[in-house]
Amino acid sequence: MHYISKIKTDIEKFGSENNQEMEFLFQSLRHSLKTALKQARNLNLTRCTPSTKHSINLSRLLYRNLSSVPVPSIISHLDDLFAYIEETLQGNLKLPITEDFEELIVLVEELEKAVKTLLKPIENIRPYSNGYIDDRPANTLKKTIHHKYLEKSFQHS
Repeated sequence: MHYISKIKTDIEKFGSENNQEMEFLFQSLRHSLKTALKQARNLNLTRCTPSTKHSINLSRLLYRNLSSVPVPSIISHLDDLFAYIEETLQGNLKLPITEDFEELIVLVEELEKAVKTLLKPIENIRPYSNGYIDDRPANTLKKTIHHKYLEKSFQHS
């Protein structure tokens, strides 16, 4: 239980320290990507480049901000996602592709939703039973109550 309350406290602290900056970075990155998309659709490559460079800088700032999240299992996923964003934007500096910008806009929007979900207060977590959390490894061969119920229902069929 101590681990859950520590994670809860760490996430709340992370959110309170970074929430305003993250909101600004998400909003700015989305705007910059949409501007780059608009310029790519209009085949205005000279105006698309600054928006793409701005998107690169904003995504780096957002990555730096998010990489301090106190949930280690998320970090490797963030590394992969932001490496993909960086690679895609770098490629679009040479040849802007509208589909790439559309995809990145969706990815950024989904990431923002995920971060907001992570930062929601964690009040509904209840311990396993009476404050006890079973941290033993699960025995995959052990039959659960659900398995026993299924066996009975198959026997009666």
